[in-house]
Amino acid sequence: MIVKGKLRAETPIYRGNARKTLFTRDGDGTNRLVSLAGEVKGTAQSLMDAFIGRSGNGKNIGLLDRLWYRLYRETIPVTLIRKVDCNLSKESYPPNHFFDLRMGIKLDEDRWAAEANSNYKMETLLRNSLFDFTMSINDSVLAEGDNAGKLYYLLQEIMAGRFWFGAGKSKGLGRVRLEADLPLSPPQTPPVLHKYANYLRVNISFDAQNPLLVGWNWGKIDPLQPWFASIEARLLIDNMKNIPKAVRDRLAMSLGGPILNPDDWKQKFGEYLPRIIAIWLKEHSTNEIDVWVLPTDALKKLEKGKHALNKKLVGKLKPLTNQSFSSSEDAVAAFKEAFGKKANMAKRVIKLLEQRRHVNESLDQEAWDQVAKGMGLDENLGKRLSECIHDEAAMTKVLASECRNVQEKLFQQVDQQLKLLGSDTWVDEEIENREERIEIKSMLLDGKISEHQWMDPGMAPDNISASAWEDFLNEHSRVSYRHMLNEQNLKKSIVNDNNQIEFLESYRDQTRQELALPHHIDFRLGGPSNSEISRKYGKPYDTIFMRMLSWIPSSQKQGAWEAYVPGSTIKGAFRKRASQLLKTLWGETKKTQTILDQLFGAQRQRGLVFFSDAYLVDPHDSNQTWCSMDGIRMNPENGQPIETAKRDYLFAYGDQLSFMLQIDVQDIQEKDLTALSVLFHLIQDFQQGEVPLGGEKTSGFGWVKADISEVTWLAAEKNGIHQKLFPDRPLKQTGIWQSLKITDETTATALKPPNPILSDNKKAAQLPPSAKGGFISHRSFGGYCGKLVVEANLLTPMNIKESGEPSYKTIIDNDHVYGYDFFSISPPDAKNRSADSVYALPGRSIKGMLRHIYTIAGDAHAESMHISRLNAADSLFGWVGSGPNQAIMGRVSFEFATFKDPELAWFKVPYPYGEWQYVGNQWQNKPGSEASMLLIDKKWRLFPHAPLAPIVTQIDAFEPDTVQARYSRVILPGGRACFTIRFWNLVESELQRLIWCVALEPGLAHKMGNNRYLGFGSLTMSVLPASYLIDWTKRYAGGSQEDWRLPLNVDQWRSTENIKHYAALKKALNAERL
Repeated sequence: MIVKGKLRAETPIYRGNARKTLFTRDGDGTNRLVSLAGEVKGTAQSLMDAFIGRSGNGKNIGLLDRLWYRLYRETIPVTLIRKVDCNLSKESYPPNHFFDLRMGIKLDEDRWAAEANSNYKMETLLRNSLFDFTMSINDSVLAEGDNAGKLYYLLQEIMAGRFWFGAGKSKGLGRVRLEADLPLSPPQTPPVLHKYANYLRVNISFDAQNPLLVGWNWGKIDPLQPWFASIEARLLIDNMKNIPKAVRDRLAMSLGGPILNPDDWKQKFGEYLPRIIAIWLKEHSTNEIDVWVLPTDALKKLEKGKHALNKKLVGKLKPLTNQSFSSSEDAVAAFKEAFGKKANMAKRVIKLLEQRRHVNESLDQEAWDQVAKGMGLDENLGKRLSECIHDEAAMTKVLASECRNVQEKLFQQVDQQLKLLGSDTWVDEEIENREERIEIKSMLLDGKISEHQWMDPGMAPDNISASAWEDFLNEHSRVSYRHMLNEQNLKKSIVNDNNQIEFLESYRDQTRQELALPHHIDFRLGGPSNSEISRKYGKPYDTIFMRMLSWIPSSQKQGAWEAYVPGSTIKGAFRKRASQLLKTLWGETKKTQTILDQLFGAQRQRGLVFFSDAYLVDPHDSNQTWCSMDGIRMNPENGQPIETAKRDYLFAYGDQLSFMLQIDVQDIQEKDLTALSVLFHLIQDFQQGEVPLGGEKTSGFGWVKADISEVTWLAAEKNGIHQKLFPDRPLKQTGIWQSLKITDETTATALKPPNPILSDNKKAAQLPPSAKGGFISHRSFGGYCGKLVVEANLLTPMNIKESGEPSYKTIIDNDHVYGYDFFSISPPDAKNRSADSVYALPGRSIKGMLRHIYTIAGDAHAESMHISRLNAADSLFGWVGSGPNQAIMGRVSFEFATFKDPELAWFKVPYPYGEWQYVGNQWQNKPGSEASMLLIDKKWRLFPHAPLAPIVTQIDAFEPDTVQARYSRVILPGGRACFTIRFWNLVESELQRLIWCVALEPGLAHKMGNNRYLGFGSLTMSVLPASYLIDWTKRYAGGSQEDWRLPLNVDQWRSTENIKHYAALKKALNAERL
């Protein structure tokens, strides 16, 4: 019996080992073909047949053997399945036979920041790829006992998507689904499952109503690294998707070499583009047809002979000579019509007709529509092109002026690609390293490296660096010289190295194409006098959302980029939270490590839980759902922005961006219930927004709230495990399983932890954990942890400039004048912003304002030079130094503060305005003077509170009358915004200082936003009664929320004991004059 079908990759797949990047290829890798079955021989131990194989030592068995044993607790009949073929379908190969590159980093548990030299990368087959699946079954063995029924239900598991292949199963990789019409029928009585067989799947969704930024690893520029100066133009042309592919191919043939001078190349492109379009259109509009013609010479023959035609009839034929007829029948009809009553004489003429090939030139309207609509050309040009279809030069001239109108956008992409040349230089370093490895292996093949030299790290071969030689020997320290000389292995290894070089180069080129797309470019000032804001002067956003290549058949055999959250990110977030809470309650004990390993896995131990990637439910129009935010560090001495410290982000926001993920758990036993309780508590934390994902967590990103959309529970029988997980919920027979599916309103509370998590130490979490490096650690919770619920109240008008393109613009005297709306969580393109904008104080802005006050209050004037010697502000808010492992995440996180129904108005602020000064509680105009500065300890500038300066004017609308002014839309006094501040692992003095810096004292106020010098941006912050501290010993003990949320009395914590420069701060922050 043969089972045939398609195996669909529901997630990306990786097959290889921990020391390599590339997916394991068939054979020696030369053809770059991949399959999932069959033995693969490598340079070390062979990879056994994945489906039905058995390792040499017998410790590892094939996936089908393992599934059979899992379901029935018996060994699969050895010869039941003769062979499995599972080859990637031809249509699922990209043109170069390379796939996606998945990268990840490891976060240090003390610093909660990237750990140096602990990243990984692997080439993964594209999601949605299809494999041609064939299984050959031994009919005689199939007929024995209930083998047929057992095999039927084994295949049903694969068809239900409960089957994983390859590495990385617990972090989003390897899930496949079989699509086939089985030649087997279900048995009348299902086979008996083993009593311990069960399966739990939890489908979870979360949207981006809280901003989310899982950053992509690509496009990063290291200013200290050199970079090459040319790029293959073919890659740029391939990315111009609005140009028909046939035209792109011809452009690539003519201009596809390296770009050494961008201006010269763009000039050539401008010349070639209309000409190649003209040639392509002319080819599509030109075709040869068969025609029938009566030659002029034939008339002379008709006038002669026995049956000659009279002159009158010959005269009637003259107009028809040399005329093309589409068929002989059409010609005869014309002749008969001409002869009238003598139509029978037409028979003589027919014999003299000649069949000829005729070139027909008529504009192919379909081809023209493809070009015009794709490139945005004027469709009305079709008529002019039709008139000169016979003249290529004339067509080129007609197209040239129209092409110039669209070239600017194309050239913007070229410029962006060239700006990206300095990014991701680690690829060049790895390629250089691979090239040296190839050289070493080639020397071994040619006998140029002796055994004595192989044994000596100090004897580097010629043209090989000492470090590369030493690294190569270290990596092959367990391989003898004799085995290293295996010719087959060396040749395959060289092929793999060459493949890896080409893969990294091509993949980086693909990422650069993606980053250079217009919607990934920020808006920047440029042009004459640096006065125009446009994408053409911009660069790719410093951080855009994570994406991967997935297979879409309609994408012309190219992978399509898809935004997603990696399963490794989700697993890492869950593991971090689990590690923190268990080390808080149980300490760093064997018990803690056992549960962590049980849940998430360890070396040579598979974890209990499989986390999938989170994919978008509905890939909505990216222009409407991806929002932008700028971040810039301010100079504390003068309050001015540091331009070199500016960063911008393109992040997810809104309920339209909804992600779906699933958590799978197999074969839960009694011994797993404690670990499962921890998992259920973690899922509840995720529902409450306490398991952050991605980056910029301390600036309010990533604290998403999840919803459980569906719970599926499959069990062999209604046993004790079922009763503990889902008491009082009935099971129903579904195929081989007893099943339960929960999709109603009870899904939110369906997963109730079987056991509480109780503390082993009543003194747990009393002190913040300390790292060996001497700083406060993130490895567990301790000290003071909780949440401040804060309300901001505006005292004077405030403007925080919107991110991206200004919403309002006009031109005065050939100069651009812009009107800036208040910051809202919106797309960077003005045309894509909603009329119902969500106005907000960015978490990063709140964090920056409070950090400045905290720095003064903590007298943190000394710059932190090492992570072991952090000043008070860097210790609490986070710090990034120079060198490896010199970064630490802050212990406070600030949400975006959103306004509800704010009142807005327009203001005009002329500049320069430094001559206006606020002295003696009044504004004075002092010509020739400069803006006054209030400095604390000659280090930190603060802007005193003041009413709006007389130079400021409120206007009815954006109606500028001069370019020498700033036009801003502000939120008026009385506007209120609410947000929360999460904090953890604070000592008493830090919490006292933080609360003072937030709430201040009666009569004092903060300032933030633009034009603070002129009286804008004053606000107070009130800590609301909903704020609380956390008692970790009761947090997961099974009680109510009130049991572990301890009231936080602001007045008791608002102490001035730890406030440095108190008198100066009180004077500078005095808002009583308002």
